[in-house]
Amino acid sequence: MIFQDLHPESKIWIYISKEKIDGITQNKISSLFKDFHKDWTSHGMHINGQLKFIKENLLVIGADYFPNGMCGRAVDAQVRFINNVNKEFNLDLLNRTNIAFVKENTIVVHNYNNLEALIKEGLVNKSTVYCNNFSTINSDEIYLPFGSSPLATPFFS
Repeated sequence: MIFQDLHPESKIWIYISKEKIDGITQNKISSLFKDFHKDWTSHGMHINGQLKFIKENLLVIGADYFPNGMCGRAVDAQVRFINNVNKEFNLDLLNRTNIAFVKENTIVVHNYNNLEALIKEGLVNKSTVYCNNFSTINSDEIYLPFGSSPLATPFFS
């Protein structure tokens, strides 16, 4: 599980940053999240939410389990928070063409549009560790072999 203090079925959002997010910036973003979190609600109830950095390129937000799901306003508020982080720190966290792999215990970010070339060059294969930004719940595996990812099918079917 990504967040040990949240229910396994809690909602998560994984954002990939092409640029490494240093410790000072992580602290500033964490502080902004604390301010955001104070007023984060769904269906009139406060959301037990958390923010976590994985290495220097992944930002994960978790929202504790709501049996009937979170309201759209709560989800939208979280996206607005990320938009504000993007603007303030000149990041590109909402760029869904960013994909991430683990290489030598660091995260390497590539553009999805370059994936075929990366495979041909041997930089990515079925066993390359992929950062699964398709994860949506806290109990999902964040790291998996690329061959098991939804992105691999067109290349390794």
